[in-house]
Amino acid sequence: MIQMILADDESVITRGIRKLLDWKALGIEIVGEYEDGRKALEAIVRDKPEIALLDISMPGLTGVEILKECRAIGNGVSVIFISGFQDFEYAKAALQYGAVDYLLKPIIREELLRAIEKSVSAAGREKAVEGAEDGNKKNREEVDYERLIENEETDYVTVYADIVYRKEEDGQMRKLIHFSLFGFLEEYLNETKLGIVFQKNNRIVVVLKGLEREKAREAAEEICSEAFRATGHTVFFIIGDAVRSMGEIPGMFRQCLERSGYLFFADKMPVPVINLSEKVFSGRGDSHMLGELRQKLFDAAVAQNEELMKETGRQYGRLVLRLSEGKKEDACFYFCSAARFMEERCEALDLPGNKSEMKELLEKSRACESFGEMEAMFEREFERYLDRIRNVAVNSDKKDILKAKDYIEKHYMENLSLNVLAEEIHMNPYYFSSFFKKNTGENFKDYVNRVRVERAVPMLLSTDMKTYEIAEKAGFGDIRMFNTAFMKIYQETPGSYRKRVRESKGDA
Repeated sequence: MIQMILADDESVITRGIRKLLDWKALGIEIVGEYEDGRKALEAIVRDKPEIALLDISMPGLTGVEILKECRAIGNGVSVIFISGFQDFEYAKAALQYGAVDYLLKPIIREELLRAIEKSVSAAGREKAVEGAEDGNKKNREEVDYERLIENEETDYVTVYADIVYRKEEDGQMRKLIHFSLFGFLEEYLNETKLGIVFQKNNRIVVVLKGLEREKAREAAEEICSEAFRATGHTVFFIIGDAVRSMGEIPGMFRQCLERSGYLFFADKMPVPVINLSEKVFSGRGDSHMLGELRQKLFDAAVAQNEELMKETGRQYGRLVLRLSEGKKEDACFYFCSAARFMEERCEALDLPGNKSEMKELLEKSRACESFGEMEAMFEREFERYLDRIRNVAVNSDKKDILKAKDYIEKHYMENLSLNVLAEEIHMNPYYFSSFFKKNTGENFKDYVNRVRVERAVPMLLSTDMKTYEIAEKAGFGDIRMFNTAFMKIYQETPGSYRKRVRESKGDA
């Protein structure tokens, strides 16, 4: 039996993982559960399990720290990280240290199973799979390989073929469509003598013979057109590199499968045919530009500019296409982060947001079957903010105070005076002072200081910057002003607050 440990400081998570799969049937024994990172590391060193499911954030040691320690001492345990939504980027970056995969909470059964399959040693896992496979299916695969060997020696191009199903089609209908496509490909390839088709683990494999990559692409595009006419469905192809021997075909097919995530994005491709190593969605842009577009989305909502918001949403979607690189989960995260940004900005300006649970939103996006469906879902989500802000800003006073708050949020680091803001709102400074207090319940100076203190707190807790440096970054003229404003809100100095909170978390 393969041995595995679980480590998460929430016992409900480990109990859920135990129930999620039939571990005994998979040949896996859970030999320990831990709520503390250091104890989990001790168990890995002591018991030498083959697999460890580790929460990213735990007391004692984090999941990443455990992995680093294991690698430093030569322990090759296969690590799967479990992370909350807020740890997504951290978990993703942790893969560079040798983790097998990361799973977002709530854990989905199929994703857990795929991660476990990656973790099992190749030789042992192949034997387990072969023993569990249906005998007839195994025989069909053997016959197909024999047919391949009969072909004359030449270059072979392996192609992974899949179907872009419609959302309304149920499992039975999809099986029929799959069968229909396979039958079409068999007949087409026999007639054209371009190659052969067979199935492996219910996945369609096309092998084209005697073609260079570009010619293979042309052939694949032609097959796509013919398949659409025959089945009424779009076919998605991933074309591997040309190989000289039959023995290289399984490995090349596995490489094609690694890019199968692009099937989710096929509705955005002019022709759903991609080469193994090509960049599918070209263009410029990075994660920094995502942040700029999120701000632009919110600004368009505040300005009630529906056209600008739609165009910005389209730009955001195009950038998500490029940055996701065929990973549906990444696309979910990028879109959810935009919705979370909109919600946080609404909260900062005391506006009624959607109050969407990020976990619920993430699950809805995961349920989407195409990128276009996901994009449309979030376009509706963004439009709700437009409507809600419109309902708040129905009179002139509310529009002006909203504009004032938004300006403060963007310029709190600057020398922001009452006169500057009054001029921005086009009001007399004396009138604006009473107008601001009437509509916010705070005088202008106290409100600005509160915003600055709120921005300073994360820097106090997550950086080693000096207090005077944080004061400057938060927009305070000097450390004395920062201390006074902080004391008014928290009844203690920034330094005292930092020390107390860090000690309570065990950081000091």
